[in-house]
Amino acid sequence: MKVGEKLLGRKVVRAYPPRGGIQLVRLEAVASFICSRCTQKKTARLAAVRGSTLLCNGCYGRVEASAVEAGQRPAATASPSAAVDTRPPSLRTEDLTQVVVEELDSGLPYSVVNTGLTVEWKFHVRAEHLLHGTCPVPAEMADRAAPQEPLDLKFLRGRHRIGILDQQKGIKLRTEGDLPLLTGLTWQPFVLPGTRVSVRWDTWRELRLAYTPLDKPVVFGGTVVRYAYDPKIMTRELAAFDARVDRVEELVLIALRELGYLDEKGRALLPREALLRNTSERAQSERPPVKKINGAIDRLLSRRILTWEEGGVNRAGMLHHPARRGDTPVPLLCYTPTLREAEREELRDDVGAAYSMSAHRVAGHLMRIGHLGKEASPEARAAYREDHKRAGLAGPHELPRGFTYVREHERGI
Repeated sequence: MKVGEKLLGRKVVRAYPPRGGIQLVRLEAVASFICSRCTQKKTARLAAVRGSTLLCNGCYGRVEASAVEAGQRPAATASPSAAVDTRPPSLRTEDLTQVVVEELDSGLPYSVVNTGLTVEWKFHVRAEHLLHGTCPVPAEMADRAAPQEPLDLKFLRGRHRIGILDQQKGIKLRTEGDLPLLTGLTWQPFVLPGTRVSVRWDTWRELRLAYTPLDKPVVFGGTVVRYAYDPKIMTRELAAFDARVDRVEELVLIALRELGYLDEKGRALLPREALLRNTSERAQSERPPVKKINGAIDRLLSRRILTWEEGGVNRAGMLHHPARRGDTPVPLLCYTPTLREAEREELRDDVGAAYSMSAHRVAGHLMRIGHLGKEASPEARAAYREDHKRAGLAGPHELPRGFTYVREHERGI
């Protein structure tokens, strides 16, 4: 496939070189499909094309890794008479600028249990859920609930001592589109991307959404976290809000956290060559020269905000950490989010955001949506232009690319 062609109704924005009869492509927006190898429904921007079938990014990497571990080249490039070459291939600089990183899950329900009387599931909140006031629903509920019937929701804080945080009525089930969703939710102010939610639906009755408190609240990358969470999602989707350094350093950190390989601790890793290219390409206004980006990386390394780790790249260009058998070793720049137990003063300052549901004003602010494959609406652009002019702020009055604008509003009950 080529850039500009369409797959699953989405435009192809990047096409990687075919390997072993399989080609990996990146779409302009997420799309749903059934992987022909694992037979699971996937929702992602990356998909691998093999003839008339599709593979998810994970299975694509596993197919390539299996070929390498077997001491073989991918089928389309192997020669029957060629000697087996088990040495890792050498990598050129241009190879490292275009490594492939497996995408996170899209916040789909998991651990689904259907007893006939109840349906239970879990999921991790994503920025898209917070932005649009939605909640993912498994097919086991969507097939039985009536879309036209409004639902009542109850938000719980609990594990040992269950407490009601909020109640909402008139929530609708939307079944059209790629994925069934509950719409019309108002997420509590303390809910962060990555927060784990347990949901229970008593058939034909209310839904209960529960957050699990941590035994001890923590500070993750500068943000107070009180409930069970996924560090990978939090690193990725809080990237634009945690960086508080000079402009070029901030661009470097955001690019690394939004595009890098994520491990179980929420560390983001990427070769320097890929970080240089992506930092430059993703700059919203004037692109900083490579010399300045290199200087920013060196400063971040000197302050230990970034460190060096060793990973590996397989023949498909898939990045791994740690390196796997058959991978070519590569040095990786690593961002490690700070993680420590929250101090009493931080919890006291944060208690209002964590527990208060009284009505309060939320100041107008920018929200990053570019990584979701979305663009701001004309209404958001007009609102930003108007508020920016009214405030008498310097600089262009146009909404930055990759962001939407949320006007000042009231939240709470």
